[in-house]
Amino acid sequence: MASAVRSGGADAADIGLALYQSLRANGSTVPDKAEAGLGLTDTEAAAGWSELRELGLIRPGRVAEEVDSVDPDTALIGLLARQREALRAQRDELSAIVEAAESLMERYRPAVLRETAEIEVELVTKENRRRQFVRDFDATISESVGSMHPGPLPSGEILAGSLAADSTLIARGVRVRAIYGQSVNSAPRQRKYFSDLAATGAEVRLAEQVPFDLLIADSHSALVLANPEDPSGPAVIVRGPALVRSYVAMYEDCWLRSVPYSAKGTGSIEAEGELTEQHRTTLRLLANGMTDERIARKLGVSLRTVSRLVSEIMRYLQADSRFQAGVLAATRGLI
Repeated sequence: MASAVRSGGADAADIGLALYQSLRANGSTVPDKAEAGLGLTDTEAAAGWSELRELGLIRPGRVAEEVDSVDPDTALIGLLARQREALRAQRDELSAIVEAAESLMERYRPAVLRETAEIEVELVTKENRRRQFVRDFDATISESVGSMHPGPLPSGEILAGSLAADSTLIARGVRVRAIYGQSVNSAPRQRKYFSDLAATGAEVRLAEQVPFDLLIADSHSALVLANPEDPSGPAVIVRGPALVRSYVAMYEDCWLRSVPYSAKGTGSIEAEGELTEQHRTTLRLLANGMTDERIARKLGVSLRTVSRLVSEIMRYLQADSRFQAGVLAATRGLI
């Protein structure tokens, strides 16, 4: 038998058959003994035993470490049983895949499509369309509206219309909030508007820096300038919570960093009742024609601090502009 295996340069199947016939002839035996009887190398024997295990033609013998042969019919029945089990597992896996696909197509995909359908972005280039949107916008608000404005304030006619609209919203139970830059609160006309707005029941706050004009309604619609540096330019209307929630988060952050408006003022001038030395120095530097940037470097403070100081000076002098503030300061002998 060994010579037959050797002479033919047998493959794993031939070696497996030789090992199987040896087991059938000799009964249970230790694999090493069967291999030695056939003169097989370790590599050849490993390939033969692998063939027999895959076909189910061997099993543990009566004694530990021994192997015994299995009848081909019995091995065939076992092979078919394993195949049926494999097919059953494939069927179950396929059923699970089909069920998952149906869930994705019938439940989750429509939900995403509905969310996408609620998203809308419109570029508004005409002023009359913007005003129409604001009117429609106000009519749909049911819970809250938030706005922020870096300034300057628009004309008195627009402010009067805005006050009337805010009063109507508040009368309907809508919460109205507005954030303005501190520099806006520097002249009598502006302070009067803030006082009138607060009197309607709106919540008004002042922030050192307001990034751009923004109007948000009920966390689902927003109006924002296409170019923050061009207040009269095109605006973008955004609808849909998925897009608007980022604006809402930014607005709430700005709201937390701002301070409530007070008709009595929030600057240190009001607290002290007169100009501080820092205010007087700032006023003198302004009178000398220095820019805010140069004043900031001269005083060793930030540009925001200079903006606040100038705003407080103008509020103290009841001035509508920096030029008027300079005239009033000179008249009163402050510079």
